[in-house]
Amino acid sequence: MTGATKAVSAAIALVVTLTVVPGRAVAQCPSWEDMLAEGSLVQIEAILRDEIDLTLSLVYLNPPRLGSCALGEALFEGLDSNLLSAGPPVQAFWVGVSGRSADQFSPEQLWVVQGEKELGLSLKAEFDTETRLGRMIEFAAEYIVFYNDEIDRSLPMRLIYISSIGPVSEVYRLDAAYR
Repeated sequence: MTGATKAVSAAIALVVTLTVVPGRAVAQCPSWEDMLAEGSLVQIEAILRDEIDLTLSLVYLNPPRLGSCALGEALFEGLDSNLLSAGPPVQAFWVGVSGRSADQFSPEQLWVVQGEKELGLSLKAEFDTETRLGRMIEFAAEYIVFYNDEIDRSLPMRLIYISSIGPVSEVYRLDAAYR
């Protein structure tokens, strides 16, 4: 089985997991506001004529506690066993999409940059299953996006979205507690 075939098989298993297994909340997870304050949740905003047109809320899912806190334990366990721990290095982010232009969001336009390394989208999954974060805030859509490469968790990442009004970005720094 080739690497691409394994990735497709893992993605199918993940989509089945996301649609069949309901998310369970993790008792020790921080609130939305606490996640924003500590930087484990970042928001990228596209502003058009002084109004927020699109907001992307993002959480890096690879650290088990963050993944569980974003998705719920059952969804994260499915993601971890079917993809994150199943083979070649994969980085995953949860993306909550809101705003007037939410229907125009294109996951392919979301990039992760760390140092000289640019990671383009490898795989995406849009889902209707309730996530822990999705219960806190109303989103037009929720995605998990995947990037096939290594990153250094001790270094900041720049998350860049190429919107219809131009590029917008935010720096993501993983707190030492999650590394």
